[in-house]
Amino acid sequence: MTVARAFSPQVPSVQFDPLTCLHYPTSEEEIVQLVQYAASNNLQVRVIGSGHSVREAILSTASNAINISLEQYRKVTSNSDGTFTVQAGCCLGLDAPEPWENTFFYQLQQLAQAVPDMGGVTHQAVGGFTTMGCSGGSLQYAYTDSIVGISLVDGQGVVRSYTRGKDPEFEAVLVSMGLMGITSTLTFKPNDAFNIIGSETCYSLNDVNCPIDFFGPGTPDKPSLEQFMRQTEYTRLMWWPQKGAERIVVWKAQRMTAEDYTTLGMTPENFQPKQYLEFPVVLGSQIPAQIVASLFYQLSAGWPTLVNLIQDPLLRAEITLLIDLTYGPCILPFVIDQFAPVYTGDAPPTETPQLEIPQGVFSDEVRIVEFGKNTGGESMRGAAAQGSAGRRAAGGPVLRLLRPDAPTSADSIRVTSVAIDLWKDVLARMPNVSTHLPKLQSLLSERGLTLPRYYHIHVPSDVLGELQPGNRTAPPDTTGKQEFWDSWYRGLPMDNDVSDFLMPTEFTELWIPLEKTQEVMNKLRDFYDQGGLGATGSYSCEIYAAKADELWLSPAYKQDVVRVDVFWFHDLFRDEAALKAFYQQYWELLKEYGFRPHWAKYMPGGDMGPAYLALRYPQWNQFLALRAKMDPKQLFVTDYWRAALGIPQDNA
Repeated sequence: MTVARAFSPQVPSVQFDPLTCLHYPTSEEEIVQLVQYAASNNLQVRVIGSGHSVREAILSTASNAINISLEQYRKVTSNSDGTFTVQAGCCLGLDAPEPWENTFFYQLQQLAQAVPDMGGVTHQAVGGFTTMGCSGGSLQYAYTDSIVGISLVDGQGVVRSYTRGKDPEFEAVLVSMGLMGITSTLTFKPNDAFNIIGSETCYSLNDVNCPIDFFGPGTPDKPSLEQFMRQTEYTRLMWWPQKGAERIVVWKAQRMTAEDYTTLGMTPENFQPKQYLEFPVVLGSQIPAQIVASLFYQLSAGWPTLVNLIQDPLLRAEITLLIDLTYGPCILPFVIDQFAPVYTGDAPPTETPQLEIPQGVFSDEVRIVEFGKNTGGESMRGAAAQGSAGRRAAGGPVLRLLRPDAPTSADSIRVTSVAIDLWKDVLARMPNVSTHLPKLQSLLSERGLTLPRYYHIHVPSDVLGELQPGNRTAPPDTTGKQEFWDSWYRGLPMDNDVSDFLMPTEFTELWIPLEKTQEVMNKLRDFYDQGGLGATGSYSCEIYAAKADELWLSPAYKQDVVRVDVFWFHDLFRDEAALKAFYQQYWELLKEYGFRPHWAKYMPGGDMGPAYLALRYPQWNQFLALRAKMDPKQLFVTDYWRAALGIPQDNA
């Protein structure tokens, strides 16, 4: 979609947005003009992509830097030799800011073609997803296996093209974090389109009936985790290690065979998908459950800051103690169980006990919890917000607690037609919470205080765009287990339904040689057992694999890997220091296994910086030498990347 904008004061032929300071080239020639202007004036150049990576990895904050968006450079061309040439700004697939019909995967599907594998989400741009070394969860297939050519604009404004199997530089430039040049086009040799079939099951860690030996070497009838990942076409695990939860959710899938179609009573021609659902469905949508999860994580992550607002030191200390007594042992395991219930077969769920409403704790006062938008104020934050994710620019919602008669934002919609009852609908369902309420009642009553009992929730209307009345007629799956079958482009990106606004999540991802899987899993389990909530956090950890490749700076270079992806909910307080301190534990813990960090996610520094990385990548020095040749003026080198790779100031 072409959008009319003003023209750049630096390169008048190129469109420019003065609010975000982004340039919008519409052709390769305009990209060349921007780079040549930057080279002539010694300015930095970076491309924003979808805004999905860590913010510092994307943009340049240098004075007069040329920051580029390729959202108007998205053409897909089907070639006579069966390949597809894709302009780098083209979005991959579903959940992109562009219509589905304009994405790369749509073009492939129309011609019964597919890429072999895909990551968990597909709103990224093709160029950014590729150059940052992203990957799906498979040891049998890899997204980059289908890429046979790349063209980029180097630091002198020269278009360079490389072909797999012909040009040795191909393996150097494909994963280069934008440091070799601006990716212009990528050429794919796709596979035939396929459908997948699979299941997701939540296992308790101590379940003897679990078919995977998560922490051991495996047995003849129960594979080790390494063996399971080797023999399963597509898989990922979500580990909830918190005390009282201790479970792993196993998502697995395979390409459908003739036998699978027969079992389902279908053929490829009359295929009817059954979609994977990451969240419980309410009113036909997964959004309401995400609203609840978002509210919980916003409050749980920010409670120390909120409690510190209490002026009375005794009350503040007592409230802190009550939270410590209830959050880890009672509240957190209960919440996890709502979103990841353990599979126990077909036994009926137990009924929630009916408890009396404690007197004196709650008033009948009604409050409104509003999810307001945090748009940020800096121009570069505004630029990042132009991406389809924008999570690191906006930081997710800002919570506001309002009285019902208080004015709310014009773009907000009330989600709860009937107010949520804090006791009946929430606390009474949490085991053992009620035993602590008399103490809370005493603390509050001494000061003439009560808690509002009823709440409404307001959410921005565009977040609720997909919320429609449900009409599901199929019976629900067994608790803790679901089966699904779907097309490749919708089934493999299993996280596409997660709202970036409601669930703004950060990541650090460590790629470790696959043969060390058992050691790593046991190391993590011991770390969780000994460290408690400070080690586990309130979120999950993702475990999956990636196939070895020949790309010089790919974290899977010449080795199959297991990947430890640690999540952090980026709450409304956005405590960057706390985030990095939390991740530092994992970096120190797993350093002995020689991990390679994902380039698009949070990376360690210090003694795990350039000197450490140079030992992990056999082609490290060759990469830096080629980078210096292709970008002699260091147009693409920001302070972030200079520190990450140890690039000297003089490019020597």
